[in-house]
Amino acid sequence: MSIPLRVLFVEDMEEDAVLMVRELKRGGFEPTWQRVDDEQALLAALHEQRWDIVISDYSMPMFSGVEALKLVKADNDQTPFIIVSGVIGEQTAVEVMKAGAQDYFLKSAIARLPHAVDRELRDAQARRKQRASAQALREMQARFNAFMNAAPMPTWIKDSQLRYSYVNPAQSAFFGMTPHDMDGMTDAELMSTGAAQASQEYDRKVLDEKVELHTQETIFDHNHNARILDVVRFPISGEGKGDMVAGLAIDVTEREQSRRELELAIQRQQLLSSRVIEVQERERQHLARGLHDDVGQSLTALKINLETIKKTGTLEGPSLQNGIDIVTAVLAQVRSLSLDLRPPQLDNLGLIAALRSYVEQKSKLANVNGWFESSGHDGELHHDIENTAFRIVQEAVTNILRHARCQNIWVKIDRQQDQVYLSIRDDGRGFDIERARSNAISGTSFGLLNMEERAVLVGGSMDITSAPGAGTEIVMHLPVAPIVRRL
Repeated sequence: MSIPLRVLFVEDMEEDAVLMVRELKRGGFEPTWQRVDDEQALLAALHEQRWDIVISDYSMPMFSGVEALKLVKADNDQTPFIIVSGVIGEQTAVEVMKAGAQDYFLKSAIARLPHAVDRELRDAQARRKQRASAQALREMQARFNAFMNAAPMPTWIKDSQLRYSYVNPAQSAFFGMTPHDMDGMTDAELMSTGAAQASQEYDRKVLDEKVELHTQETIFDHNHNARILDVVRFPISGEGKGDMVAGLAIDVTEREQSRRELELAIQRQQLLSSRVIEVQERERQHLARGLHDDVGQSLTALKINLETIKKTGTLEGPSLQNGIDIVTAVLAQVRSLSLDLRPPQLDNLGLIAALRSYVEQKSKLANVNGWFESSGHDGELHHDIENTAFRIVQEAVTNILRHARCQNIWVKIDRQQDQVYLSIRDDGRGFDIERARSNAISGTSFGLLNMEERAVLVGGSMDITSAPGAGTEIVMHLPVAPIVRRL
């Protein structure tokens, strides 16, 4: 089966072109051909169609093979070009090969033309594939670089010595450097000792065991901020450079902090719930005991007295007076129980006067300076807010006098539109807030938790500022009316 071949002859002798066509047919080709012998004709032929091969005489009266070669390469440098000549010397052969010709031979050896054409066609196809592969590789590299440069997560490749051979901009920016700066560096030059050792152990495991590895690591960035990273490492081939380890990291600091805060909030909520139940049960026991032991017994005694009066039929005598005394005692007992449910100072004096009286009284008894200030109170607050504010001040002042060893206590309450600002401050020895919160969560100390619980239950919030030796300030923001009503 003949092989189709589009061949362009640059030849001034028609007979020589026909002779070469005959040889090509003998070699198994079916040539479609055209002959040109000057520059304009060559350019026109190149413009009309693509040729599989160009075969050119070296020397012609009005043109030359070297000139033709330059025009063909300028049009398409992948087109095979063969020089033929009646006489060609070694120097000429070197010249045409340097100029880009794929082969040359004498017209007297025209029989080898089919073999030369077949070889050059295969070589041209190989060159086209190689060029296409190189172009695809360049495009792939360009896409890879564009992707990695735009990727927000740090990404890197390390060699078998665990030195960085590639980092993307996100990775170098994490350490406050450029990708070029990090080339050849190790983790020991970038991280703390512990973090570097852990990272190198993970890298070595990936290289030795040829496995993918997922870890979570804490690494300080260039601003000395601890960042929590989810890291994925995997082995890759270094293409003659030995095995390499690649990795990418996702910053999960905010997510982990939110998760931990949520866990603490759940623990705190569970503790608050148990505390609410505990307080409810304690109050119920207190009320039940008071009703049973005091009110109940008094009413029983009153019943006995009334039955005695009924039997004797007279309202005179000790039974009547005794009954009156019992009723007086019962009233006092009921009043006492009701006062436990709401501080009497709030009803008798109002919130501001009750707080001022309480701060002055407690500070005087403890021999410290008590300072109270209020502003913005044009109207009454909801009774739950008044009760919450008073109980919080009670709890805070009690804790201060018990633990702070201070000389001064400042209490300030200020109403601003729909918010009540409450501040309790001292100049005492202060404390570690995180440790206090841990103690509250573990159940060993309930002072802070009680105050925060009261604020949260009415829709408020609490902030604490303290440090050992620097005093303490507790700031409450409460609504003028409860937002959330809970037991």
